[in-house]
Amino acid sequence: MVHFFGISKNDHNFKNSTTFKQAIDTYVFDRKLRLLIFDELERIEIALRTQIIYHFCHEHGSNWYEDKHLYRQPDYCFKFIVLMITEMDRTSEVFIRHYKSKYSNPVNPPAWMLLELASLGQLSTLYKNLRNGMAKKNIADHFNIHENVLISWLETLSYVRNTCAHHSRLWNRKLPKPPVLPLITKNTWLANLPLPDKRNRIYVVLSLMQYLLSSIVPETKFKNKLISIMEEYPTIPIDYMGFTDNWKEESLWEM
Repeated sequence: MVHFFGISKNDHNFKNSTTFKQAIDTYVFDRKLRLLIFDELERIEIALRTQIIYHFCHEHGSNWYEDKHLYRQPDYCFKFIVLMITEMDRTSEVFIRHYKSKYSNPVNPPAWMLLELASLGQLSTLYKNLRNGMAKKNIADHFNIHENVLISWLETLSYVRNTCAHHSRLWNRKLPKPPVLPLITKNTWLANLPLPDKRNRIYVVLSLMQYLLSSIVPETKFKNKLISIMEEYPTIPIDYMGFTDNWKEESLWEM
Protein backbone atom coordinates (compact mmCIF):
# COMPACT_ATOMS: atom_id res chain seq x y z
CA MET A 1 0.00 0.00 0.00
CA VAL A 2 1.47 3.30 -1.11
CA HIS A 3 0.89 5.16 2.17
CA PHE A 4 2.87 2.53 4.12
CA PHE A 5 6.09 3.12 2.22
CA GLY A 6 8.73 5.71 2.90
CA ILE A 7 10.00 8.27 0.41
CA SER A 8 11.63 5.63 -1.80
CA LYS A 9 8.84 3.16 -2.50
CA ASN A 10 11.03 1.23 -4.93
CA ASP A 11 13.18 0.07 -2.02
CA HIS A 12 10.08 -1.44 -0.38
CA ASN A 13 10.99 0.13 2.95
CA PHE A 14 7.99 0.66 5.18
CA LYS A 15 7.54 3.64 7.44
CA ASN A 16 8.59 2.94 11.02
CA SER A 17 5.07 3.76 12.21
CA THR A 18 3.47 1.09 10.00
CA THR A 19 1.73 -1.73 11.87
CA PHE A 20 0.34 -5.06 10.76
CA LYS A 21 -3.10 -3.97 11.93
CA GLN A 22 -2.98 -0.97 9.59
CA ALA A 23 -2.28 -3.26 6.67
CA ILE A 24 -5.12 -5.61 7.64
CA ASP A 25 -7.53 -2.71 8.21
CA THR A 26 -6.69 -1.26 4.80
CA TYR A 27 -7.31 -4.63 3.14
CA VAL A 28 -10.65 -5.12 4.92
CA PHE A 29 -11.70 -1.54 4.18
CA ASP A 30 -10.94 -2.02 0.49
CA ARG A 31 -12.88 -5.27 0.44
CA LYS A 32 -15.94 -3.71 2.10
CA LEU A 33 -15.75 -0.75 -0.25
CA ARG A 34 -15.60 -3.03 -3.28
CA LEU A 35 -18.55 -5.10 -2.07
CA LEU A 36 -20.63 -1.98 -1.50
CA ILE A 37 -19.80 -0.54 -4.91
CA PHE A 38 -20.37 -3.86 -6.68
CA ASP A 39 -23.78 -4.25 -5.06
CA GLU A 40 -24.91 -0.71 -5.92
CA LEU A 41 -23.61 -0.98 -9.49
CA GLU A 42 -26.13 -3.76 -9.99
CA ARG A 43 -28.92 -1.24 -9.45
CA ILE A 44 -27.39 1.15 -11.96
CA GLU A 45 -26.92 -1.65 -14.50
CA ILE A 46 -30.53 -2.81 -14.18
CA ALA A 47 -31.80 0.77 -14.50
CA LEU A 48 -29.68 1.38 -17.59
CA ARG A 49 -30.80 -1.87 -19.23
CA THR A 50 -34.44 -1.11 -18.47
CA GLN A 51 -34.23 2.41 -19.90
CA ILE A 52 -32.46 1.29 -23.10
CA ILE A 53 -35.01 -1.45 -23.67
CA TYR A 54 -38.04 0.71 -22.92
CA HIS A 55 -37.17 3.80 -24.93
CA PHE A 56 -35.69 2.13 -28.01
CA CYS A 57 -38.38 -0.57 -28.22
CA HIS A 58 -41.08 2.05 -27.77
CA GLU A 59 -39.66 4.19 -30.56
CA HIS A 60 -38.10 1.63 -32.93
CA GLY A 61 -39.71 -1.77 -32.29
CA SER A 62 -38.73 -5.00 -30.58
CA ASN A 63 -35.60 -5.80 -32.64
CA TRP A 64 -34.32 -2.27 -33.06
CA TYR A 65 -30.75 -3.35 -32.29
CA GLU A 66 -30.63 -4.96 -35.75
CA ASP A 67 -31.20 -1.62 -37.50
CA LYS A 68 -27.81 -0.30 -38.59
CA HIS A 69 -29.26 3.17 -39.10
CA LEU A 70 -29.64 3.56 -35.33
CA TYR A 71 -25.88 3.37 -34.80
CA ARG A 72 -23.25 6.06 -35.18
CA GLN A 73 -21.22 3.59 -37.23
CA PRO A 74 -23.18 0.88 -39.13
CA ASP A 75 -20.31 -1.58 -38.57
CA TYR A 76 -20.98 -1.56 -34.84
CA CYS A 77 -24.48 -2.93 -35.46
CA PHE A 78 -22.93 -6.05 -36.97
CA LYS A 79 -20.34 -6.30 -34.17
CA PHE A 80 -23.01 -6.00 -31.50
CA ILE A 81 -25.22 -8.68 -33.05
CA VAL A 82 -22.25 -11.06 -33.35
CA LEU A 83 -21.37 -10.34 -29.73
CA MET A 84 -24.91 -11.07 -28.56
CA ILE A 85 -25.17 -14.23 -30.68
CA THR A 86 -22.01 -15.44 -28.93
CA GLU A 87 -23.62 -14.69 -25.58
CA MET A 88 -26.79 -16.57 -26.62
CA ASP A 89 -24.77 -19.60 -27.74
CA ARG A 90 -23.10 -19.99 -24.38
CA THR A 91 -25.92 -18.97 -22.06
CA SER A 92 -28.02 -21.44 -20.10
CA GLU A 93 -30.89 -18.98 -19.63
CA VAL A 94 -34.22 -20.75 -20.07
CA PHE A 95 -35.94 -17.84 -21.84
CA ILE A 96 -33.30 -17.83 -24.59
CA ARG A 97 -33.54 -21.60 -25.14
CA HIS A 98 -37.33 -21.34 -25.17
CA TYR A 99 -37.28 -18.60 -27.82
CA LYS A 100 -34.88 -20.55 -30.04
CA SER A 101 -36.96 -23.71 -29.83
CA LYS A 102 -40.34 -22.04 -30.43
CA TYR A 103 -39.73 -19.05 -32.70
CA SER A 104 -37.93 -18.58 -35.99
CA ASN A 105 -39.21 -15.17 -37.07
CA PRO A 106 -37.46 -12.99 -36.24
CA VAL A 107 -34.40 -15.18 -35.86
CA ASN A 108 -33.04 -13.23 -32.93
CA PRO A 109 -35.11 -12.55 -29.79
CA PRO A 110 -36.52 -9.11 -28.94
CA ALA A 111 -34.35 -6.60 -27.14
CA TRP A 112 -36.06 -7.17 -23.78
CA MET A 113 -34.72 -10.76 -23.91
CA LEU A 114 -31.42 -10.21 -25.66
CA LEU A 115 -30.17 -7.34 -23.50
CA GLU A 116 -30.64 -9.43 -20.38
CA LEU A 117 -27.43 -11.13 -21.50
CA ALA A 118 -25.48 -7.88 -21.86
CA SER A 119 -23.04 -6.85 -19.15
CA LEU A 120 -22.68 -3.31 -17.85
CA GLY A 121 -19.66 -2.86 -20.10
CA GLN A 122 -21.58 -4.07 -23.14
CA LEU A 123 -24.55 -1.83 -22.32
CA SER A 124 -22.17 1.09 -21.87
CA THR A 125 -20.57 0.48 -25.27
CA LEU A 126 -23.98 0.02 -26.90
CA TYR A 127 -25.28 3.32 -25.54
CA LYS A 128 -22.12 5.11 -26.64
CA ASN A 129 -22.42 3.78 -30.19
CA LEU A 130 -26.10 4.58 -30.70
CA ARG A 131 -26.96 7.67 -32.71
CA ASN A 132 -28.21 10.73 -30.88
CA GLY A 133 -31.97 10.93 -30.93
CA MET A 134 -35.02 11.19 -28.70
CA ALA A 135 -34.67 7.67 -27.28
CA LYS A 136 -31.04 8.21 -26.33
CA LYS A 137 -31.85 11.61 -24.82
CA ASN A 138 -34.75 10.18 -22.81
CA ILE A 139 -32.42 7.61 -21.28
CA ALA A 140 -30.00 10.31 -20.13
CA ASP A 141 -32.91 12.42 -18.89
CA HIS A 142 -33.97 9.55 -16.65
CA PHE A 143 -30.58 9.85 -14.92
CA ASN A 144 -30.81 13.67 -14.94
CA ILE A 145 -27.61 14.24 -16.93
CA HIS A 146 -26.56 14.98 -20.51
CA GLU A 147 -25.96 12.08 -22.90
CA ASN A 148 -22.22 12.80 -23.19
CA VAL A 149 -21.82 12.84 -19.43
CA LEU A 150 -23.72 9.56 -19.11
CA ILE A 151 -21.46 7.97 -21.73
CA SER A 152 -18.38 9.01 -19.77
CA TRP A 153 -19.80 7.90 -16.43
CA LEU A 154 -20.81 4.49 -17.79
CA GLU A 155 -17.30 3.92 -19.12
CA THR A 156 -15.89 4.76 -15.70
CA LEU A 157 -18.36 2.51 -13.91
CA SER A 158 -17.62 -0.38 -16.27
CA TYR A 159 -13.94 -0.10 -15.40
CA VAL A 160 -14.70 0.05 -11.68
CA ARG A 161 -17.06 -2.90 -11.90
CA ASN A 162 -14.38 -5.01 -13.58
CA THR A 163 -11.92 -3.98 -10.88
CA CYS A 164 -14.36 -5.12 -8.20
CA ALA A 165 -15.16 -8.35 -10.04
CA HIS A 166 -11.48 -9.26 -10.17
CA HIS A 167 -10.99 -8.46 -6.47
CA SER A 168 -8.36 -5.86 -7.33
CA ARG A 169 -7.35 -3.03 -5.02
CA LEU A 170 -9.70 -0.11 -5.48
CA TRP A 171 -9.58 2.39 -2.62
CA ASN A 172 -6.52 4.36 -3.83
CA ARG A 173 -6.55 3.31 -7.47
CA LYS A 174 -6.02 5.86 -10.22
CA LEU A 175 -8.57 5.61 -13.00
CA PRO A 176 -7.03 5.34 -16.48
CA LYS A 177 -9.43 8.04 -17.67
CA PRO A 178 -11.17 10.51 -15.36
CA PRO A 179 -14.92 10.84 -15.94
CA VAL A 180 -16.45 14.02 -17.32
CA LEU A 181 -17.61 16.28 -14.50
CA PRO A 182 -20.72 18.29 -15.41
CA LEU A 183 -20.88 22.00 -14.70
CA ILE A 184 -24.68 22.05 -14.67
CA THR A 185 -26.97 19.25 -13.44
CA LYS A 186 -30.68 18.91 -12.80
CA ASN A 187 -30.17 17.40 -9.35
CA THR A 188 -27.75 18.09 -6.51
CA TRP A 189 -24.12 17.64 -7.56
CA LEU A 190 -20.76 18.55 -6.03
CA ALA A 191 -20.30 22.21 -5.15
CA ASN A 192 -16.54 21.75 -4.66
CA LEU A 193 -14.88 19.57 -7.26
CA PRO A 194 -11.62 17.77 -6.50
CA LEU A 195 -8.46 19.31 -7.91
CA PRO A 196 -7.67 18.15 -11.48
CA ASP A 197 -5.00 15.69 -10.30
CA LYS A 198 -7.54 14.04 -7.97
CA ARG A 199 -10.37 13.59 -10.46
CA ASN A 200 -9.18 10.12 -11.41
CA ARG A 201 -9.67 8.83 -7.88
CA ILE A 202 -12.48 6.88 -6.26
CA TYR A 203 -14.19 9.89 -4.61
CA VAL A 204 -15.41 11.10 -7.99
CA VAL A 205 -16.72 7.60 -8.73
CA LEU A 206 -18.56 7.44 -5.42
CA SER A 207 -20.04 10.88 -6.07
CA LEU A 208 -21.35 10.06 -9.52
CA MET A 209 -22.76 6.80 -8.17
CA GLN A 210 -24.60 8.71 -5.45
CA TYR A 211 -25.94 11.11 -8.09
CA LEU A 212 -27.19 8.30 -10.33
CA LEU A 213 -28.63 6.26 -7.49
CA SER A 214 -30.53 9.26 -6.14
CA SER A 215 -32.21 9.50 -9.57
CA ILE A 216 -32.92 5.76 -9.75
CA VAL A 217 -33.84 5.11 -6.12
CA PRO A 218 -34.54 8.40 -4.30
CA GLU A 219 -34.53 6.56 -0.96
CA THR A 220 -31.10 5.00 -1.64
CA LYS A 221 -28.99 4.21 1.44
CA PHE A 222 -25.74 4.23 -0.48
CA LYS A 223 -24.26 7.27 1.22
CA ASN A 224 -25.29 5.97 4.65
CA LYS A 225 -23.51 2.69 3.99
CA LEU A 226 -20.43 4.42 2.60
CA ILE A 227 -20.12 6.86 5.51
CA SER A 228 -20.57 3.95 7.92
CA ILE A 229 -17.60 2.15 6.36
CA MET A 230 -15.53 5.32 6.36
CA GLU A 231 -16.24 5.88 10.06
CA GLU A 232 -15.42 2.26 10.86
CA TYR A 233 -11.91 2.77 9.43
CA PRO A 234 -10.96 6.35 10.35
CA THR A 235 -7.21 5.78 9.82
CA ILE A 236 -7.60 5.29 6.06
CA PRO A 237 -5.95 8.32 4.40
CA ILE A 238 -8.82 9.62 2.30
CA ASP A 239 -6.55 12.04 0.48
CA TYR A 240 -5.37 9.06 -1.57
CA MET A 241 -9.01 8.51 -2.50
CA GLY A 242 -9.41 12.05 -3.82
CA PHE A 243 -11.84 13.25 -1.14
CA THR A 244 -12.12 17.00 -0.77
CA ASP A 245 -11.94 18.82 2.55
CA ASN A 246 -15.32 18.94 4.30
CA TRP A 247 -16.79 16.55 1.75
CA LYS A 248 -19.48 15.47 4.22
CA GLU A 249 -20.85 19.02 4.11
CA GLU A 250 -21.63 18.68 0.41
CA SER A 251 -25.38 18.59 -0.25
CA LEU A 252 -24.79 15.41 -2.24
CA TRP A 253 -23.42 13.69 0.88
CA GLU A 254 -25.37 15.32 3.69
CA MET A 255 -27.09 12.77 5.91
